[in-house]
Amino acid sequence: MIDKPKDRFERLVEGFFTWLGKGRDAAASKLAEPAGKARHFKSVHPRLAATIIATTGILAAGLVIVGFTTPKTVIVNIDDSIETTTTKYETTSMRVDSFIENHEIDYVYGVDIIDVQMYNGISDDMEINITKALQIPVTADGQTQVITTLPVTVGELIDELGIKVGENDIVEPAADQILKGDDHVYVKRVTHGYVEEEKTLPHEQVYAADYGMTIGKTEVTQEGQDGLVKQTYHVTYIDGEEAERELTEEQVLQEKQDRVISYGMSIVFGKPAGLSYQKKISDVKAVAYHFSGNPHGAYGLPCEYGTCAVDKSIIPLGSLLYIEGYGYAIANDVGTAIKGNIVDLYMEKNSQCLTWGARTVDVYIIEYGSN
Repeated sequence: MIDKPKDRFERLVEGFFTWLGKGRDAAASKLAEPAGKARHFKSVHPRLAATIIATTGILAAGLVIVGFTTPKTVIVNIDDSIETTTTKYETTSMRVDSFIENHEIDYVYGVDIIDVQMYNGISDDMEINITKALQIPVTADGQTQVITTLPVTVGELIDELGIKVGENDIVEPAADQILKGDDHVYVKRVTHGYVEEEKTLPHEQVYAADYGMTIGKTEVTQEGQDGLVKQTYHVTYIDGEEAERELTEEQVLQEKQDRVISYGMSIVFGKPAGLSYQKKISDVKAVAYHFSGNPHGAYGLPCEYGTCAVDKSIIPLGSLLYIEGYGYAIANDVGTAIKGNIVDLYMEKNSQCLTWGARTVDVYIIEYGSN
């Protein structure tokens, strides 16, 4: 550490010892004069006189030095921008620089700020304030650099580094915020652009009631077609990454067309002309039912339009039937509640079940099943 100009105390001590040396030499010279000269004190051996004077001087100097080396109280406040740490020291150091070195104070010369001169003397109850420089990472334009800086504002640091900030750019933390030791400064570049995309709109499958079609029957009356649109977006990018988009225009390239399945709601009694059958069963109670999912009946066929549940002791499973008002059906399932002249007719929609309800109809066995 470079020495500073001597303070008042150092000059005083140096002058004292200079005076002491001169006095000792003068006294020794007097005591060494010939015995014939007049003297106002008894003759003393020259060497003894010099020793007495030197000892007296050393004792006096010791008293002075002891007075200046009595431990003094020094309070040190270190502000690292997050918190201020206060520590009290008892020291015999005479200058600030030696005090900092002797007590290993957290101070970096030429980097941190201290509110006293390094060559100042130490006084009792002295207070020293140190503001620590910060190590702040700054990220901009894809690069990060660690900057040593005092607690200035974010904007001042950015200006000092010569980083240009555009009107739409984002600075984090805010430019007017005072830096803290745990901050990381970001300058995020904001740009805008437009993007066009083609998007497929999947068609849906919908059902439509048809009161001109026999109840229970279904038919595809319109095939489906996916739609196609071109969409234009206004896109906001932050550091080259998409952050937000807003739909600004949509152009239909192909209309979407749903697939339509019509289901019959008409109840027509009687039988087709010329129907050939093996047996007619009259006054049969026909009840409509519907299962969700895709269940299978006891005969093994899926439960769907054109299948029914029967009492297999009267109508064997697998029999082909014509049911008045419903149409052709295969005996596909059984049930604990289906005993005697009862059949359950499968419907595709619950609305069909509500329309049909329970009715008394004639059942024609066209061909017997084997079960």
